Amino acid sequence: MVKAAFFDIDGTIVSFRTHEAPDSAVEALRRMRERGIRLVIATGRSSARLPAPIVELAQQVPFDAYITFNGQYCYTPDGGIIRDVPIGDAAAESIIDGARAGRYDVCVMHRSGSFVNRHSERVLAVERHVGGKMVERDLAHAFDEPIYQFCVYVDPGDEGIFMEGATGVEPTRWCDWFCDVMPAGGGKPAGIADVCAHFGIEPADCIAFGDGGNDISMFGAVGTGIAMGNASDEVKAAADYVTADVDEDGLWRACEHFGLL
Repeated sequence: MVKAAFFDIDGTIVSFRTHEAPDSAVEALRRMRERGIRLVIATGRSSARLPAPIVELAQQVPFDAYITFNGQYCYTPDGGIIRDVPIGDAAAESIIDGARAGRYDVCVMHRSGSFVNRHSERVLAVERHVGGKMVERDLAHAFDEPIYQFCVYVDPGDEGIFMEGATGVEPTRWCDWFCDVMPAGGGKPAGIADVCAHFGIEPADCIAFGDGGNDISMFGAVGTGIAMGNASDEVKAAADYVTADVDEDGLWRACEHFGLL
């Protein structure tokens, strides 16, 4: 019996094409909640930059918990903190130094918000893809608050450019434009484990939906992993089941297949 479901946002609940949640996805979530299944967001986004469709959706179909920053900050809607693990200062300073030297661009992610050091064409391409606009600030503000995650704008295979000298962190990636950098040993599986413990649920009794490379480890942390039809071949190969695209009622179809509606 499925007791909790974990959902990536971009490309899973929210369409990259319309930047909205399909009606079928909203109804699927509503029916799952009515059946007593706990609903949990599991995203690489920051807690302060959840997209408008998710904020609006939560008013109709409340989520039981949020896993943000790829698992580094997890909380309940009433403000209860389940997991809180920022990046260490030494690693953060190393990554910031590389950005200052012009080796790459970076997005610095705090709990109160995120900012990029400049709007390069690569950064602009990501903003167009996800349908949002990030604040541009000087990197002197990077240490105004604890840093939970970086987005480092390098190509796949070039992670060594910033990982050399940055100890205690690890990269994960959901697209080719950039990779997320988080504390070593973290990630969505760590968030899922802590959320499950908080609610007294076994991970084997959970299901997860995703479409990005950072969802592969999430699939291994639950009983059943479902890849969206718009996912890459690598993500699909790691899943237990592949559904249709987000724009083709993929979430609804998967829930119907597994008898969750």
